[in-house]
Amino acid sequence: MSSIAYQLSHPKLKLELKLEKIEKLRIHEEVIPSLVERLSNQIQRDALIKHPIIVDKRSLVVLDGMHRLAVLQHLGYRLIPVCLVNYEDPNILVKRWFRTVQGMKGMSGGKFLDVLRGLGYPITEVPEEKLDSAIDGRGALMGITTLEGCCILRGNAESVSEKYQHVKRLENSLRGLGFRVGYGTEEALRRLKLGELLAVVITPKARKEDVIRTALSGKLLIHKSTRHIIPARPLFVNVPLKWLKMDLERANELFVRSLRRRRLRRLPPGSVLDRLYEEELYIFE
Repeated sequence: MSSIAYQLSHPKLKLELKLEKIEKLRIHEEVIPSLVERLSNQIQRDALIKHPIIVDKRSLVVLDGMHRLAVLQHLGYRLIPVCLVNYEDPNILVKRWFRTVQGMKGMSGGKFLDVLRGLGYPITEVPEEKLDSAIDGRGALMGITTLEGCCILRGNAESVSEKYQHVKRLENSLRGLGFRVGYGTEEALRRLKLGELLAVVITPKARKEDVIRTALSGKLLIHKSTRHIIPARPLFVNVPLKWLKMDLERANELFVRSLRRRRLRRLPPGSVLDRLYEEELYIFE
């Protein structure tokens, strides 16, 4: 690993920017081929990588940016800009993506549960306040919340990875039946109460050790299993693609020199650029 890096100081976390060899990095989630292709077209059109991927410094497991890594790997580049963090830091949080379900007009939550039973899922109703702990329990796969109440879907799965395979199968089954399945944060529960959604699938919680173990084993969680929140995120490092085929030391010299020449602007959490960011932003200008 090259010793040349750009250090960012933040009250809650140390951030280290550099270029790293792609072959050393490990991903923990599947990528979507259509998204890789779309992102590949954009990156080649821009002739640069705008944002660094987020990587655990100790294990070199990618926490955020799997698709950018897949694009550069596919295009034959050797290096990628990374933001190294200490994943064990308690200020880094692992959250989850809920699945949002929109369905047939006039369908009730009870009728939706009948659909799930028809797909072969045993269902146990639970109080809303006990849903999270029930999902983590033995024999539980995931939770379902509708306006009529909460329940868990039961099945045989020991690990978080196995549970998420059931989530993936449910997604595919629902889409095949004509339901619209999307992804949402905790805000999905508010949308449910407003009547915008038919149901919310409450997915299992992946822990940091699940993420590292899965990545280092060579296995992958399904797409949209984890949502990492870090105290601060650097954006617009704008690395030219030609640097990513250079010798690592020389490329890092150019990279760090370019960052030192630029002005750094900080934006508060909740800022909206290409999307809503839950963390503080460091913008290189």
